[in-house]
Amino acid sequence: MNLIRASKRIEVPILLPSIAPYDAISTHVIELRDGLRSHGIEAVIYADEIKPQIASEARGYRRLIARPYSERRYFLYQLATGSNIYRFIRSRKEPLLAQFHNITPRREFVMWEPGISTSMALGRRQLELLSQRVDLALAISPYNARDLIEADYRKIVLSPPLIRHLPSDGVGSEHREVAVAPTLLFVGRLAPNKAQEDLIRALRAYNDNFSPRAKLMIVGSETVAGYVKYLKELAVVLELDGDVDFISNVDDAELLRLYRTSDLFVSASHHEGFGFPFIEAMRNDLPSVAVSTSAIPETIEDGGITLTDNDPVIMATAWNVLLHDKSLRRAVIENGRKVAEKVSLSENLGANLRALANAFPIEGFSAEPLFFDKDLVKART
Repeated sequence: MNLIRASKRIEVPILLPSIAPYDAISTHVIELRDGLRSHGIEAVIYADEIKPQIASEARGYRRLIARPYSERRYFLYQLATGSNIYRFIRSRKEPLLAQFHNITPRREFVMWEPGISTSMALGRRQLELLSQRVDLALAISPYNARDLIEADYRKIVLSPPLIRHLPSDGVGSEHREVAVAPTLLFVGRLAPNKAQEDLIRALRAYNDNFSPRAKLMIVGSETVAGYVKYLKELAVVLELDGDVDFISNVDDAELLRLYRTSDLFVSASHHEGFGFPFIEAMRNDLPSVAVSTSAIPETIEDGGITLTDNDPVIMATAWNVLLHDKSLRRAVIENGRKVAEKVSLSENLGANLRALANAFPIEGFSAEPLFFDKDLVKART
C-alpha cells in the first residue's frame, strides 16, 4: 500500500542554474522545496552548478536525463540567467512551470565581464524561446510579470519571494540615535548593475558638504573581479579609502549586527528583480534611500525614500535629510516596519503554493487568480 501511495504522489523537480549559500534564489528554492514537501509533494532541487558548502541541498540535474516520462511530474525551472538546463527542459514532455526572478540586462556587464554578459544575453533569449513551452509562469513581483508579458508568456501568476528572517533578539532599533559619524550600509553582490561606484561618489559629496564625515560599508560577495578592483581604486582616488569598507563572506549574525548598528541603508542599483536587502533593512528599523529603478519602488513602497536621479549631490542630500530629520526618519521607519510585515515567510510560502495550485492540486490550497491570461485578453479584444 505504501508503494501504491508513493507512486501517486506528485513530483516537482525544482531546477536552477546554480545553488550557493547566502544567495537569494537559493534560499527561495530551499524554502519552497520544504514547503512543498510539508504538503505531500515530492520536491527535490536539481542544479547545474552546486557550491560545495550547500551540496547536501541539491543534486546534479543530469541525474534526471534518463528518468522516464511521468504524468505526475511537473518541472519547475528557476529563470534567472542562461543555463545548460534549457536544452533538457525543452526536450521533456512533462508540464513545465517557470518561476522568473528577472535577468540583469547584459549592458550592465559587457564592459566588465564579457562571460557574464553573454550568459545574461543567453538567459534573455532562452526566456523568450521558452514562452510557448511553459504552461504556467510564476513571477516574484509585478515588475517581473510585466517582463514575462512582453516575452509573450501565456499564463502568469504572482509568487512572492521567500525571504527567511535573520536571527534576532527581538529588540528594535527605532529609538537608537543616529551616530555622530553616521554609518551607511549597502548589502548585495559587488557587481556593475548594483552601481556601488555611485554610492562612493555620493559619499564624497556627502563628506564634502555635510558634517561630520560618514562611513560606507559595502557588504557582499565579490562577483566581478575587475569591477571590485575599480571600486577600491575609486575609493582611493576620491580619498575615501579610510571611509569605505568592503566586507564579504559574512554570516547571519554579522549581517544582523550590521543592519542593527548602521544608520541608513543606501542603494544606487540599476536593476533589481525584487530587492531582498531592503526588506531585511526595514525589518531591523533601518530606513533606506535608493534610486527608483526596476522593482525597487514596489519593494520599498513608502518604507524608504526613492530618487529619480543618481546624481551624487542629490543622493548625499537625501541621505542627510533622512539621517537628521527626526520626524521624517520616524515616519519612514514606521512605514518600513509595516511594509516588512507584509513580507512574511509563511504567508509568502502560502502564496507560492496557491500559485502552483494553478498547475497541480495541493491539499488545503486553492489556485491563486492569474495576474495575466493571454487567452482571456484575446477574448476581450
